[in-house]
Amino acid sequence: MKMGGIAGSLYNALHLLKKETDWQVDWVVFDPYFDEKFKNLEHIKFYVPFWLKFLYIRKKEALKKLPWFQIPIFLSVKLLAKIIGINRSRLFLIKRLRLPEHYDIAVSYSNDIPVHDVLTGTNDFVLHAVSASQKIAWIHNDLDKLGFDRSYVLRRYADFDKIVNVSEGCKQQLDEMAPEFKSKSYYVHNYIDAQTINRKADAFNPYQNKNTPVLVTVARIDNQQKRIDRILQAAQKLQENKVAFKWYVVGDGKDLSSLKKQAEEAGLTGVLIFTGFQPNPYPYVKHADLFVLTSDYEAQPLALTESFIIGTPVVTTDFPAAWEFVRTGQNGYVVDKDANSIYQILSDLLQNPEHLQNLKKNARHNKLDIKSLYLSELNHLFNDRPE
Repeated sequence: MKMGGIAGSLYNALHLLKKETDWQVDWVVFDPYFDEKFKNLEHIKFYVPFWLKFLYIRKKEALKKLPWFQIPIFLSVKLLAKIIGINRSRLFLIKRLRLPEHYDIAVSYSNDIPVHDVLTGTNDFVLHAVSASQKIAWIHNDLDKLGFDRSYVLRRYADFDKIVNVSEGCKQQLDEMAPEFKSKSYYVHNYIDAQTINRKADAFNPYQNKNTPVLVTVARIDNQQKRIDRILQAAQKLQENKVAFKWYVVGDGKDLSSLKKQAEEAGLTGVLIFTGFQPNPYPYVKHADLFVLTSDYEAQPLALTESFIIGTPVVTTDFPAAWEFVRTGQNGYVVDKDANSIYQILSDLLQNPEHLQNLKKNARHNKLDIKSLYLSELNHLFNDRPE
């Protein structure tokens, strides 16, 4: 439960299930030390496999939080893993574990990442260490980007009763890759707590004395996936063509320093503002005229979903999940994955205030009801019986 979309969506879902259902939820965690924002989970029963945790705890946390007599065990396990390999070590221990109870449903909520040879361990734990009537595997990203191919899917998911993607587009990818698994293939959108988001969005207005249209992007500042460089190129074209705007980029990441420097060198300092990490980014979204997403790929982008919950229209690059919530010309637009396409639609909207106002009005009056959607999809998943 470190910072990130998978951890955040699980945390939100657990709180919703506590409020809306009488289900008993037990939780296996390999690393018992959560980020501060995930501490409030006292209603959950935890299992922390003793030997397995030493493979997942970070060294800095181990030296700070483990009791002194466990430090030699931690160091010995880490040394052994370095010798025989972390994946083999995890699998060796997992296959020797067993949970004491039988469950109606066991969920592997994370997924392995074969493109980086990362075995998270959750799939293997559910398959080997848990007794359950249904075993379900979640997949949280674009299959191609994870490194999935047909042979991998057939091998790794044959023993699961159901497979879940986080968008309809990603489900279609899986169905095309392995049509023989189509009968056990589902999608469940990540749950986001709309009530909390809307409350936080009302906390303040970051754009005081606003006299020009405001664009906002909330993202990890990472060019490989999020392609923030397209923002620089589109912003430069808008400025060159004397289109009035300010564009706020909210977030932190490995490419923040270099992109800020490039923006300064391009003369964009006054119109392109990098805010860095913000503990509450939602007011930036609520009080903006448009939310802009420039990614190369996404499974189900939480920031885009949050924008529709708040009621801010969206311009996004084209990936399958974008089409599930974007209603072209009503609450946003989907454009090609290049800076010129982004510039063209932004230029049109910014120079046609009446059209932009209609988009904003539609988005505000048709906010996404993510709670009803999530519970409906979850109930269908758990209660459906594949042929």
